[in-house]
Amino acid sequence: MASITHYGEGWRAHLFVAGRRESRLFKLRREAERWAAKREAELRGGGTALTFAESAERWLAQHLPELSHANSQRTVEQSIRDYVLPVIGSRRLDELHRADLVDVVRRVAAAGKVETAHRLGQRIRAILDHAVDHGDIESHPGAGLSRVLPAVEKAPMAAVTPGELPALLSAIETYSEPVTRLGLQLLAHTFLRTSELIGAQWSEIRDPETWVIPEERMKRRIPHVVPLSGRVRAIFDELRAMTEEESPYILASRQNPQTAISNNTLLFALYRLGYRGRMTGHGFRAVASTVLNESKLWGRDAIERQLAHRETDQVREAYHRAEYLDERRRMMAWWSGYLDESRSKTQE
Repeated sequence: MASITHYGEGWRAHLFVAGRRESRLFKLRREAERWAAKREAELRGGGTALTFAESAERWLAQHLPELSHANSQRTVEQSIRDYVLPVIGSRRLDELHRADLVDVVRRVAAAGKVETAHRLGQRIRAILDHAVDHGDIESHPGAGLSRVLPAVEKAPMAAVTPGELPALLSAIETYSEPVTRLGLQLLAHTFLRTSELIGAQWSEIRDPETWVIPEERMKRRIPHVVPLSGRVRAIFDELRAMTEEESPYILASRQNPQTAISNNTLLFALYRLGYRGRMTGHGFRAVASTVLNESKLWGRDAIERQLAHRETDQVREAYHRAEYLDERRRMMAWWSGYLDESRSKTQE
C-alpha cells in the first residue's frame, strides 16, 4: 500500500516493491496520489502500464520548451504524432520489441524520407531513455536504430561559381526593397548562416570593428566574432538610418519592427532575381570558402574559424583573444574589397 506524506513544500509518495522502496516527490498531493495509484495498478498487472504515447507526451512536455525555435518544436512534435504514435502509441513500454521500432523507422525510410527516419530513431530512443530515467522500465531496445536505415544523401546547397558572382552582386543592387537588398549584401560580405544573420541585433555590435554573435544564436553554441570591414560598417549605417528606433534588430521587419525579417525573405529575394536552384543563402559561404582558399593569401585555420566550423573560443576570449583574429580582420577587409571589385567589373 502506498504512503503519501508531506515533504517540504510538496508531497512524497512511496511504496515498497520486492523489499525496495520507490518514491517520487510532487508539488501537489493529488499528483502524488495519482502516481501511487498508477504504480500500484502496474504492480498488480505484473509490469508497467505506461504506453509509449503517454511516455512520448511526457517527453514532449519537457523537451519542446528547450528548443529555441517554434519551427523546430513543431517539426519534432509533428514527426512523432504522424509517424510513431499511430503505429506503437498504444503499446505498453514493456511490450515493445526491437522489431516494432525497426518497423517504424523503416516505414518512413521506405516512403523516401530517409533523413526523417534517422531523426525519428533518435527521438524514439530519447523517449525510451526518458522512461528509463523515470523508473518506468529498466531498459529498452531503441538504441542504434540508424544502423538499420540507408545513409542520408544530402544534396549540396546551390551556389554560384566565383565567375558568376559579379552578375549576382549586380543583380542584388537592383532589388527594390532596401532592407532585403542590404541583408543580401551583408550575407555576401559576412558569409554567415542565414539564421545567424537575420537574428542580428544592434546590441551585438561591440565596437565599430567587431560584431560578436552570442552562443545561443550559433549552430555550435559557441560565440562567434565577425570582424567588420568598412563596407559592412557602411551597410550598417544605411540600415540604422531606416530602422525604427525601438527595434532591436538590424534587419527589422517592415510589418513589425519588434521582429526580424523571416527565414525565407532573403531566399525568396534570390528567387525573384532569377537564382532559384542556382543560389541559396548558404551558397555565399560556399563561394567565400572557395575564393579565400584558392587565393592562397589566408591560412586554412583562419578561414575555417571565420566560417564558424571550428571556433573554440569562450565568451571573453571570443572578443579579446579570438584565435587568428588579426588575420581574420585583414581577410574580411580583403573579401569585401574582392566583392566590390567583382561587382564593379560588370558596370564597366
